[in-house]
Amino acid sequence: MADEKKGGLDTVTQQAPPYPGAPPYPQGQPPPQGAYGQAPPPYQVQPTTYVFTNTAGQQPAYVQHVAPGQVIHTGPVPEDYLVFAIITTICCFWPTGICAILKAVETRDLIARGDIARANESSRRAKMLSILTLCIGLFLVLGVIVYMIVLFTVLLPKWTHDGY
Repeated sequence: MADEKKGGLDTVTQQAPPYPGAPPYPQGQPPPQGAYGQAPPPYQVQPTTYVFTNTAGQQPAYVQHVAPGQVIHTGPVPEDYLVFAIITTICCFWPTGICAILKAVETRDLIARGDIARANESSRRAKMLSILTLCIGLFLVLGVIVYMIVLFTVLLPKWTHDGY
């Protein structure tokens, strides 16, 4: 074992054995070449391109798989409608609004995974649920306004004049 002193630190110039208990490599010689002494060749991935067409009539989305776990989106991705879902949940009708928020978050997850076809479907449902939430909320508000008008113009004067 050859030790050298550099700036107060000991450095070892001998290579570690290929497995525990093996004799050390001789000094000045490279490790043996063969199945056990070589690192495997690097993983080579050929880029592939997939084209997903959505049902909304928009342009197709191009997704390129570069390496395992990596996806490059080179086309339009569907909108997730998360802000619309949150606003309609707070302002209009929360039961269907929560469903719209869940679909919007699912859309984001599907886009992140590169599943554009399912993301388009989830986006369409998030939009539909948000619009439904808005319509229910407007219907309830208009119902309350009509009730208040009827109450103050028809029923309340009748109750006060009849002595109730």
